[in-house]
Amino acid sequence: MIKSTPCIAAIGIVAIVSLMACSKKEYQSFEELDNANIRAYIEKNNLTVHQYKETDLFYQVLEEGTGSPIDYTEKYPVVYTVKSLDGVYNAADTLDANSRYADFFGYFPFGSSYAGTPTVERPGDFKEVIRDVLQHTNGKIRIIVPSRLMYGRKGLPSLGIPSNASLDYVVTVHDNFTNYEDGVIQRMIANASLNIDEFTKREDGIYYQIIEQGTGDAITADSTVTVDYTLKDPEGNVLDSGTDSEFSLAGGVITAWSKIVPLINKGGKIRFFTPSDHAYGRTGSTNIAPFLSLDFEVEVKDE
Repeated sequence: MIKSTPCIAAIGIVAIVSLMACSKKEYQSFEELDNANIRAYIEKNNLTVHQYKETDLFYQVLEEGTGSPIDYTEKYPVVYTVKSLDGVYNAADTLDANSRYADFFGYFPFGSSYAGTPTVERPGDFKEVIRDVLQHTNGKIRIIVPSRLMYGRKGLPSLGIPSNASLDYVVTVHDNFTNYEDGVIQRMIANASLNIDEFTKREDGIYYQIIEQGTGDAITADSTVTVDYTLKDPEGNVLDSGTDSEFSLAGGVITAWSKIVPLINKGGKIRFFTPSDHAYGRTGSTNIAPFLSLDFEVEVKDE
């Protein structure tokens, strides 16, 4: 029987270890994967972006801010689009009710009811980029954010955001919101295949079209009316509707109703598009997003 010597055994162990070392796979870290994906995305889309300081955030000023200095202690209406770099998640239309935010800027994009304490002191947060680079309201900025600073390995399945999804944000921080909402309403009218020339624009920004004047009694701002109505969001989705619904125009409805419904008589029908200032404002309501322009069609019954 031949016995192996300690020397031969040692050589065998070294050989096995060497073979294991040769077959060992190299894995990218979470950070390396993020950075590689971001740089490939920038190159593929030929983006002119800048790295923010020593962070892995990249930005591009699309429109210089011309309004007031951005202050974390102030509330701003913010509209943004966001998509994952692989295109799996894409909320790219600012008519989308989910692509808007109104709260103290230090809570962006989650909102104080979710965020708890503002994360304004966290180095490299993309709110810091907006305040430091954009600086003023009424400007627009693109920011590419690594997944590890957003939803990480788990993603956010409820919104369709996949795992390890770095995100491309385009953020507009508004100050004077009037011009923006007027543009939204014009798009709403066009998307509904309506002729904007058939609508009258009031000084308060409400667009209306009298479909039927009605032959019944006149309606005043103090009237109680019975109506059939439909409410749609900027994308044309029905948010609410009612048949034979009774409302007091003196206080049971948003201000747009008390302004517009009296333009017709009982038995009449009217359609109007209202800015959020005459609807649910910057706070929104249960199923109404903040500063959402709305589309109403109202038929008043002639009882």
